[in-house]
Amino acid sequence: GADLIVMDPPWPNKSVQRSSHYETQDIYDLYSIPMQSMMCSKDTIVAIWVTNKPKFRNFIINKLFPSWKLQCVSEWVWLKMTTQGECIFPIDSEHKKPYEQLIIGRPIASNNMSNRISMPESHTIVSVPSTRHSRKPPLHDVLSAYLSDKKQDPVCVEMFSRCLYPGWISWGNECLKFQHLSFFDKEDAIKEPE
Repeated sequence: GADLIVMDPPWPNKSVQRSSHYETQDIYDLYSIPMQSMMCSKDTIVAIWVTNKPKFRNFIINKLFPSWKLQCVSEWVWLKMTTQGECIFPIDSEHKKPYEQLIIGRPIASNNMSNRISMPESHTIVSVPSTRHSRKPPLHDVLSAYLSDKKQDPVCVEMFSRCLYPGWISWGNECLKFQHLSFFDKEDAIKEPE
């Protein structure tokens, strides 16, 4: 099983459906993921990227995690900045937010979890986003620090993956999406997001 599972589900979204960036999925389809059989221990970390729609955040914390016998242990924010150090959109924008959320869960703790490394209840990651839609920052090093069993090579899985990372198992319809050589062009890497 996996020590670390990161998911970026294709949440239903009208603007994504109009732009055809990717196919979306009904949120209730996530119940069919056999999470219990995918986890290797009582300390597996499951991290799910979520859009800024409160309905989806609440679904993960109050319905999906309990169905997988997980509890929410931390909520992180990825604040997207320009190369000039400003938010890519106004914080108070009603339409687009300059941040995304990462909801982190672990198996519901039993009394003998004294070796579990605790996570802060909240954490902020600040970075300049890729110019490519839905490209998230790599989290392996940041999240691996919270694995209690300090394995040399933890088993890491990315579900709904859009690229490959060394040592990770990538699962999804678009695993090779960001692997084309053009995605590694230095000129494109420093352009401001639209």
